[in-house]
Amino acid sequence: MTQSTEVSIPKSYNYFRGIDTTMGRSIKWRLERHAKCHLDVPDELAAAFGRAMNTGDRLGDAYISAAFSSTAGKARARKDVEQALTHGIGSVQDPAPELVALFEQLDTDPDWVDWARVERGAEVFRRYGSELYPYFGMVTFIGYGLETIATPLALTGAYTGGTAFGRFLETSRLWTDTTEPGAMRPGGVGRRSAVFVRILHSIIRHTLLPHPEWDRDRLGMPISQFGMFGTLMLSSFTPGVQLKLLGYLPTDDDIAAMMHHWRYVGYLMGFDPPWFPDTVTEGFQAQLLILLSELPKVSKDSQGLCQSFMDTYRPAEDSRGLRRIYGDLRYRAQLGHARFYLGQDGYEASGLPDPGLWRYAPLARVIPNLTRESLRRTVPGVAEWIDRRHRQARQEFLDKNLEGGQAKFKPVDKLTR
Repeated sequence: MTQSTEVSIPKSYNYFRGIDTTMGRSIKWRLERHAKCHLDVPDELAAAFGRAMNTGDRLGDAYISAAFSSTAGKARARKDVEQALTHGIGSVQDPAPELVALFEQLDTDPDWVDWARVERGAEVFRRYGSELYPYFGMVTFIGYGLETIATPLALTGAYTGGTAFGRFLETSRLWTDTTEPGAMRPGGVGRRSAVFVRILHSIIRHTLLPHPEWDRDRLGMPISQFGMFGTLMLSSFTPGVQLKLLGYLPTDDDIAAMMHHWRYVGYLMGFDPPWFPDTVTEGFQAQLLILLSELPKVSKDSQGLCQSFMDTYRPAEDSRGLRRIYGDLRYRAQLGHARFYLGQDGYEASGLPDPGLWRYAPLARVIPNLTRESLRRTVPGVAEWIDRRHRQARQEFLDKNLEGGQAKFKPVDKLTR
């Protein structure tokens, strides 16, 4: 670990208080049952991740701070990044030193990257198809109960009201772009999307840090290194383990490859952690850190974020007849999926209505998924056919729902309060 120990640990960091509580011991026991081994986190590592909660993206934040110090620089910020991504940093006229430093990092492969594992991890991710996206949207509800996550989203209005589905689609665009074959190589569509999200995050930090509702002493840095760590694990380890319940059959090596892939995506997005798991066992260790890092604080903001997302599945107000019936059934089925993924306590905290027997709706996918997975493993050519179909389905979903099929990855013009 090369992290500076001068960075303070935010007051909201709960790991050291939580690990020896009844709840902490229960979480640790449950994770150890799945991992089939003891999960002990060294104090030095736990403290390093506490400081990571108060750390942003050194290079990205420096570039945005310098660019936003003048009107001309602010206007050029995204254009210069686009130019450098498309034609190289050498093509940017009079580039800012901070932009040069940023692209020196982007254009240098880290020592740990294994490109074969990056591509394998992307292929494993694609096996889940577009149905993985609503899953991500729903398991994120747990994060909405954390003040460090709910506050930035509520202040920017990024996932509230009529903007919820649009922002979700932009995130779906990122998931799709970064997991296409070869997408993370120079010039790749995934590389472009990852860097633009990095710039977006730096702009959000620049905007929120001086806001009176952001208490850095207590909450740390908006979209912190620790927050990025949780997001990358949610995109790789979490579905790899949890969606086995629905008939998927990833091996431990598959899940580890997904984690490696998303670690590289994180590298392009400014993620520089004190440690990153390389095996499934270490993934469970990371989950222990993440689950005990912050006490949930359910609020109107967090419940509003959950409800705004689920409202996107409601039928349109002007729908009638069969369209309304179908829309109502789809909404109830999605409520059931949320209840299944979150469990009783997590679902009740969201403030969503009781889905009744629809909570078992995801089980209808077990046999089709298990059959497809079994054929993928045993019949030559099926894996390639599944990959083509899932890639096509993901693109069709985005082309249908996302304006122009492309994401803008731009910050909101004005904070909600």
